[in-house]
Amino acid sequence: MGYFEALEYTLSVTGPVFIIVFVGLYLKRKGHIDSPFVSQASSLVFNICLPLLIFLSMIDNDLHLPDHLPLVWFCMAAAVITFSVFWWLSALWVPHEDRGVAVQGAFRSNLGIVGIALCAKAFGGEGLAIGAVILAVVTPVFNILSVYALNRSLHQGRSVPWLKTLKDIARNPLIIAIFLGFLSAWLDFKLPKVMYDAGQYLARMTLPLALIAIGGSLSLRELKHTSSLSAQAVFAKLVVVPIAVGLAAYWFGFGGVEIGCIILMFASPTAAASFVMVRAMGGNHVLASNIIAMSTLLSALSISLLLYLAKVLAWI
Repeated sequence: MGYFEALEYTLSVTGPVFIIVFVGLYLKRKGHIDSPFVSQASSLVFNICLPLLIFLSMIDNDLHLPDHLPLVWFCMAAAVITFSVFWWLSALWVPHEDRGVAVQGAFRSNLGIVGIALCAKAFGGEGLAIGAVILAVVTPVFNILSVYALNRSLHQGRSVPWLKTLKDIARNPLIIAIFLGFLSAWLDFKLPKVMYDAGQYLARMTLPLALIAIGGSLSLRELKHTSSLSAQAVFAKLVVVPIAVGLAAYWFGFGGVEIGCIILMFASPTAAASFVMVRAMGGNHVLASNIIAMSTLLSALSISLLLYLAKVLAWI
């Protein structure tokens, strides 16, 4: 593929997604939406619309987990290895109380909104289904490792609440939707047409509403307090992780939609949920907010470049 064709493809994928994010930022600054709207929209997306979108995409694409076991093991290993490397390196210069916040910001992707949106835009229904597989196996790993890191850096000597963490994961609407999607595919279950069509109406709300909420939650004011540590975490998140994981995926023989979804999911900005976790555990929420805002804004450029390179190299 020529350079201009690859550039056109890249912009067609990333452009619409990040334009909607910036529309959300603009609407918030102009007062057309406010914090309660963002909170309610995020809750609607997380609890209803996104689970429906994932479930319907999985039954539409007849997705079976055994067919994707290499992808499952690779993505789980990638999440654990990137965390382990950053956790070890962070001990060399990051203040102990900020280690968990910085490491979480460097390895934890926004899989459920930005990642899924990019996979759907790049590869359609198949990309959405493959993205759902990655989301299913990596989200629990992200949550468990984040709890471990924050607990170790903020509450030395306190045991990690593994049971509560596992219960929270089991009650996660996205995890439930993915489990039901796999079960339905295995049983060859089909929804009645009236229920399927109603679900599609709600599912189509997901990406625009979620991306507007992401933009509306960004705080440019917090960027005035940007530190070198937040910049380092963002560089690791947007450059080091996706390049390392993408090269490893290519080396292990992944190609087409699978490697494209791997790159897009791991290249996505830091998950907004990381701020909630840091605040709840009494960590440096300003650092967490800075990392989320910077990574979200800069990912429009970094993901475009990565996707462009992957297309030029004929990986996807």
